[in-house]
Amino acid sequence: MENRAPYRSSAQRFHSSPSLGHDDIYNMNARTPTLLLLAAFVGCSHDGGSQDASAAFAAFQTALQQKDREACRKLLTVESQPALDGMPWNAVAKKKPLNVLGAVRQNRYSQIYRVEVEDPNNGDARGQFIVVREYGQLVVDLVASAGLTAKIVEASGSKEQFEPVPLSPKDHERIREYELSQPPR
Repeated sequence: MENRAPYRSSAQRFHSSPSLGHDDIYNMNARTPTLLLLAAFVGCSHDGGSQDASAAFAAFQTALQQKDREACRKLLTVESQPALDGMPWNAVAKKKPLNVLGAVRQNRYSQIYRVEVEDPNNGDARGQFIVVREYGQLVVDLVASAGLTAKIVEASGSKEQFEPVPLSPKDHERIREYELSQPPR
């Protein structure tokens, strides 16, 4: 018998890199659905941040009811902490606690949550509080929460009044830059 080289396809003869064999392709095909299934489970995982935001607000409300200033301070943003100085602690402690209905992340990339509440002291009126992540901890932002319902109110006797102010050298510089940026007339 002749000593012949084993048959090789043209793809195998002309390519210097090793090609995938049947077993390699079979194993890759078997792993692909598994990886897709794993990715689907990870993608569908539940967002625990909403529950944590609701819990943070509930903890803040409990601290308010118990008149615990230090616990309240830890559960508020840095900007909201000065509001505790003017807090009517006795009036707050006498009221029924708000019913926390749930929290929703503002968008999927942010750490800002809107906590929906119901006020049993005000005919079950609904409201929202903002809870944010600050220094790794979810805390209540009273300033942003107040901004949700803020209304501009003008006093009955108020009127607009312009007061002349001398122009600064910076103002003169901006005026000159503006004049130079205009097309010639």
